[in-house]
Amino acid sequence: MTYSFTKATSKHVLKPATKIWAFYFVLAFGILIVFKVNLLLQIESLKESQESMKAEQELIANKTASLEKEGERLHYELGIASQITNRDEKLRTQIKNIIDMIPQGIQISEIKFDNNVLFMRGITISRELFETSLQSQLRTIYTTSNASFYELSSGWLNFESISKTADNDGLIERIDEIR
Repeated sequence: MTYSFTKATSKHVLKPATKIWAFYFVLAFGILIVFKVNLLLQIESLKESQESMKAEQELIANKTASLEKEGERLHYELGIASQITNRDEKLRTQIKNIIDMIPQGIQISEIKFDNNVLFMRGITISRELFETSLQSQLRTIYTTSNASFYELSSGWLNFESISKTADNDGLIERIDEIR
């Protein structure tokens, strides 16, 4: 016997609309988890990239500092080289002037030049010619100037002249004072 005019149907715990809603909720939650994992992976990648960039930045800073030091050293060496070039040019002029002082009748075979000492060796016709022409000019430049003479069989005189300045008044120091 039946007490109802409708047939009995089984009832489901979840209605079909609820099942669809739950599916989309799980799908949205899954998409959010995928995005979260993707973001975490990107953050880790960016951290690694940032660390490598920091290391590269430190390397570039070290290279820049070493290049600046190298530039300063090269600038210093350039200054020294130009100073040496100027000194050499002035020294060359001074030596040329000394050579131009040599009169006829005197032949120079050797000239040695140090900061405070000028050594000359050569041949002269007479001692008087050497002393009046070259020796007197050397005495005006150097503090002391002495010459030794040796007579040759030809009648000419072999001479050695040593001209010195005071210890702190060498030709190099005087040349450095020339502008």
